[in-house]
Amino acid sequence: MVEVVIERDEEGRVHTVTLHGDGSPEGLAAGALVEAPIAGLRDYLHLDPEVVRDGSKVRFQVDRSDFFLDREVDAVVETMVLGLRWLSRTRQGQVVVHEVGESVRV
Repeated sequence: MVEVVIERDEEGRVHTVTLHGDGSPEGLAAGALVEAPIAGLRDYLHLDPEVVRDGSKVRFQVDRSDFFLDREVDAVVETMVLGLRWLSRTRQGQVVVHEVGESVRV
């Protein structure tokens, strides 16, 4: 089973994402959804998210060092969240998404 943990701050913004994936089609799809915002933050917004990869586990912390880019960062990261929620709904029992934090506002 694939598990994704999305941690939010006190403002409801995503600050950390952790994927426990596998080699299944669902794991590969979740992996692509998690890797895409990492590339977007780095290559498009020129930010430096902290990324740790350990086997099938990927964890990244959103770089919010430029508060002028908060809206853009939120758009990139929340698109990932929407994709992961959809994957979880369509692959029930195979993909689980947990959201943790003060609130889950978007």
